[in-house]
Amino acid sequence: MASGIGEIARVSVRGNLKQLVTTFRAQSESVRDTLQNSSRTTNNYSTPSLSYPLNVEGDPQQGHYISFYARVQNKAKLKAFKAQNRIDKVEKLLGAGAGQDQKQLEGLFRGNYISDQQLVGYNKDTDTVRALPANLRASKSNSGVKSNSIQLKRNVTVRDATAISLYMPPSVQVSYESKYGDQDIGFLAEGGFDAIKAFQRGDDAAAVTKNVLETVDLGVKQAILKSLDVAAPGASTLFAIDRGKIIAPKMELMFEGIGRRSFSFAFVFIPKSEQEAEVVKQIIYKFKHHMAANFTGGGSSGQREMGFPDMFDIEYMHIGKQNPNLNKIATCALTKMDVEYGGDRYVAYEGGVPQTTKLSLSFTEFDIITKEHVEAGF
Repeated sequence: MASGIGEIARVSVRGNLKQLVTTFRAQSESVRDTLQNSSRTTNNYSTPSLSYPLNVEGDPQQGHYISFYARVQNKAKLKAFKAQNRIDKVEKLLGAGAGQDQKQLEGLFRGNYISDQQLVGYNKDTDTVRALPANLRASKSNSGVKSNSIQLKRNVTVRDATAISLYMPPSVQVSYESKYGDQDIGFLAEGGFDAIKAFQRGDDAAAVTKNVLETVDLGVKQAILKSLDVAAPGASTLFAIDRGKIIAPKMELMFEGIGRRSFSFAFVFIPKSEQEAEVVKQIIYKFKHHMAANFTGGGSSGQREMGFPDMFDIEYMHIGKQNPNLNKIATCALTKMDVEYGGDRYVAYEGGVPQTTKLSLSFTEFDIITKEHVEAGF
């Protein structure tokens, strides 16, 4: 860099800090713009494709297909985002000194807020981010909304150079799940809660106490009956028959969260040419390769730690553009893949190429689909 924040600091620290802060933030915003460019949309035709049928992307009569993009971790982008984290820390430290008076400012770069070492590191980090290759700046996530997945928030993956475009199945479906469960409300909890709310409303203390005691009394009776059942199984049943009633549990249906969406696709490949047969072979290989992981070391055998498999973006396409009439799909993990060669009997072309290949894929989204996602088309 021709001039970095370190040089600015050395000539300005005893002068106007406000100017320093302004310059610093301008540099920081420039760096952040560089990183944000890495999630902007690019033209779909800029990515080479493995397509089945071969003309599925350009068939004007059909027009519908599904595009799969593997997202692979990129070392340069990982390094750049680690640098951005350090840049953010320095900016936060500098902001802490922006409101101090001049006497306090003289110590700003002597370790009170930012050290010379941190400023030198800042210059190196900004260079690292700005050196991010242009093709990485053009990579994108297909979410369009802020991710709630810790893995996706790291944003260190890029789309693989090759997309996979496959014909649209007869139907596609999506399921949304809100999880609810029965929760038992105990007698003490119910009595205590009612008492607190009654006192907050200013209810008569005697009436409140009476209601609490009645609730607790039922709880005591239930506890005694449970104890009797341990010593003499069936005791509580006999008492219930004698009284003509039971002590029923107090159950409430409680919201427990949102389930992750899963997607399954099935394709049948019957290649009509040598070229199409090779494409099918490459499609199977690509899915297998990207869902697999390698050992990265650990343990005496070096086989205790594994890297993460690659992720996938999936888009429903129509005549070269994402179809706005179908739901979007957030970045997914490929959790299951089944390949079946042959049909009722195994038939092969010359060279042993299978006449029929069936592929089944199961994906699960990393993100929990929120209202924000639904508003964005998910």
